[in-house]
Amino acid sequence: MAQPAAVVVAFSSRCGTTEGFAHAAAVGVVNARALPRLRRLADDGHPVPPECADTFRRMRKEYVSPTEKDVVAAPALIIVPSAGMTPSSGEWQSFIALLDRLASAGMLTGKVGAVIDTGDRQTVMSFSSTLAKCGFALLAADGGDARTQGRAVGAAIMRTMHQPSR
Repeated sequence: MAQPAAVVVAFSSRCGTTEGFAHAAAVGVVNARALPRLRRLADDGHPVPPECADTFRRMRKEYVSPTEKDVVAAPALIIVPSAGMTPSSGEWQSFIALLDRLASAGMLTGKVGAVIDTGDRQTVMSFSSTLAKCGFALLAADGGDARTQGRAVGAAIMRTMHQPSR
């Protein structure tokens, strides 16, 4: 039996709210019979609100940052940015630079990408634009919650994986 396709779910979170959206997207990926790889972006050094300190410490222990190997090996990438973030926000800069470098090397061709809406359409549009410039085939994540959006991405991956070669 073939191994399920892996889908990288990259997110940035300090207090756990965006982590919840990432988990919901990962559940959708599992529902579509794909394997989520949850990856939390490296911290940008900004102070964490005191009420988030325990959650922040836990997430630093539980997650690793996305790597080049993760992105190259996966047929899809789901980005889960906090509302108000942009691709040039501190947490995202190095990851977006990695995607740009991989795109320049032609290593993202044929991959599917999606941005989960965490409450700010402008955030979705800016990250979607970045993914499109990197060569990802974008899945519109309009409507529905993060789980529904994750399921749509997972289902699209599975359709792509099961298409006959030409």
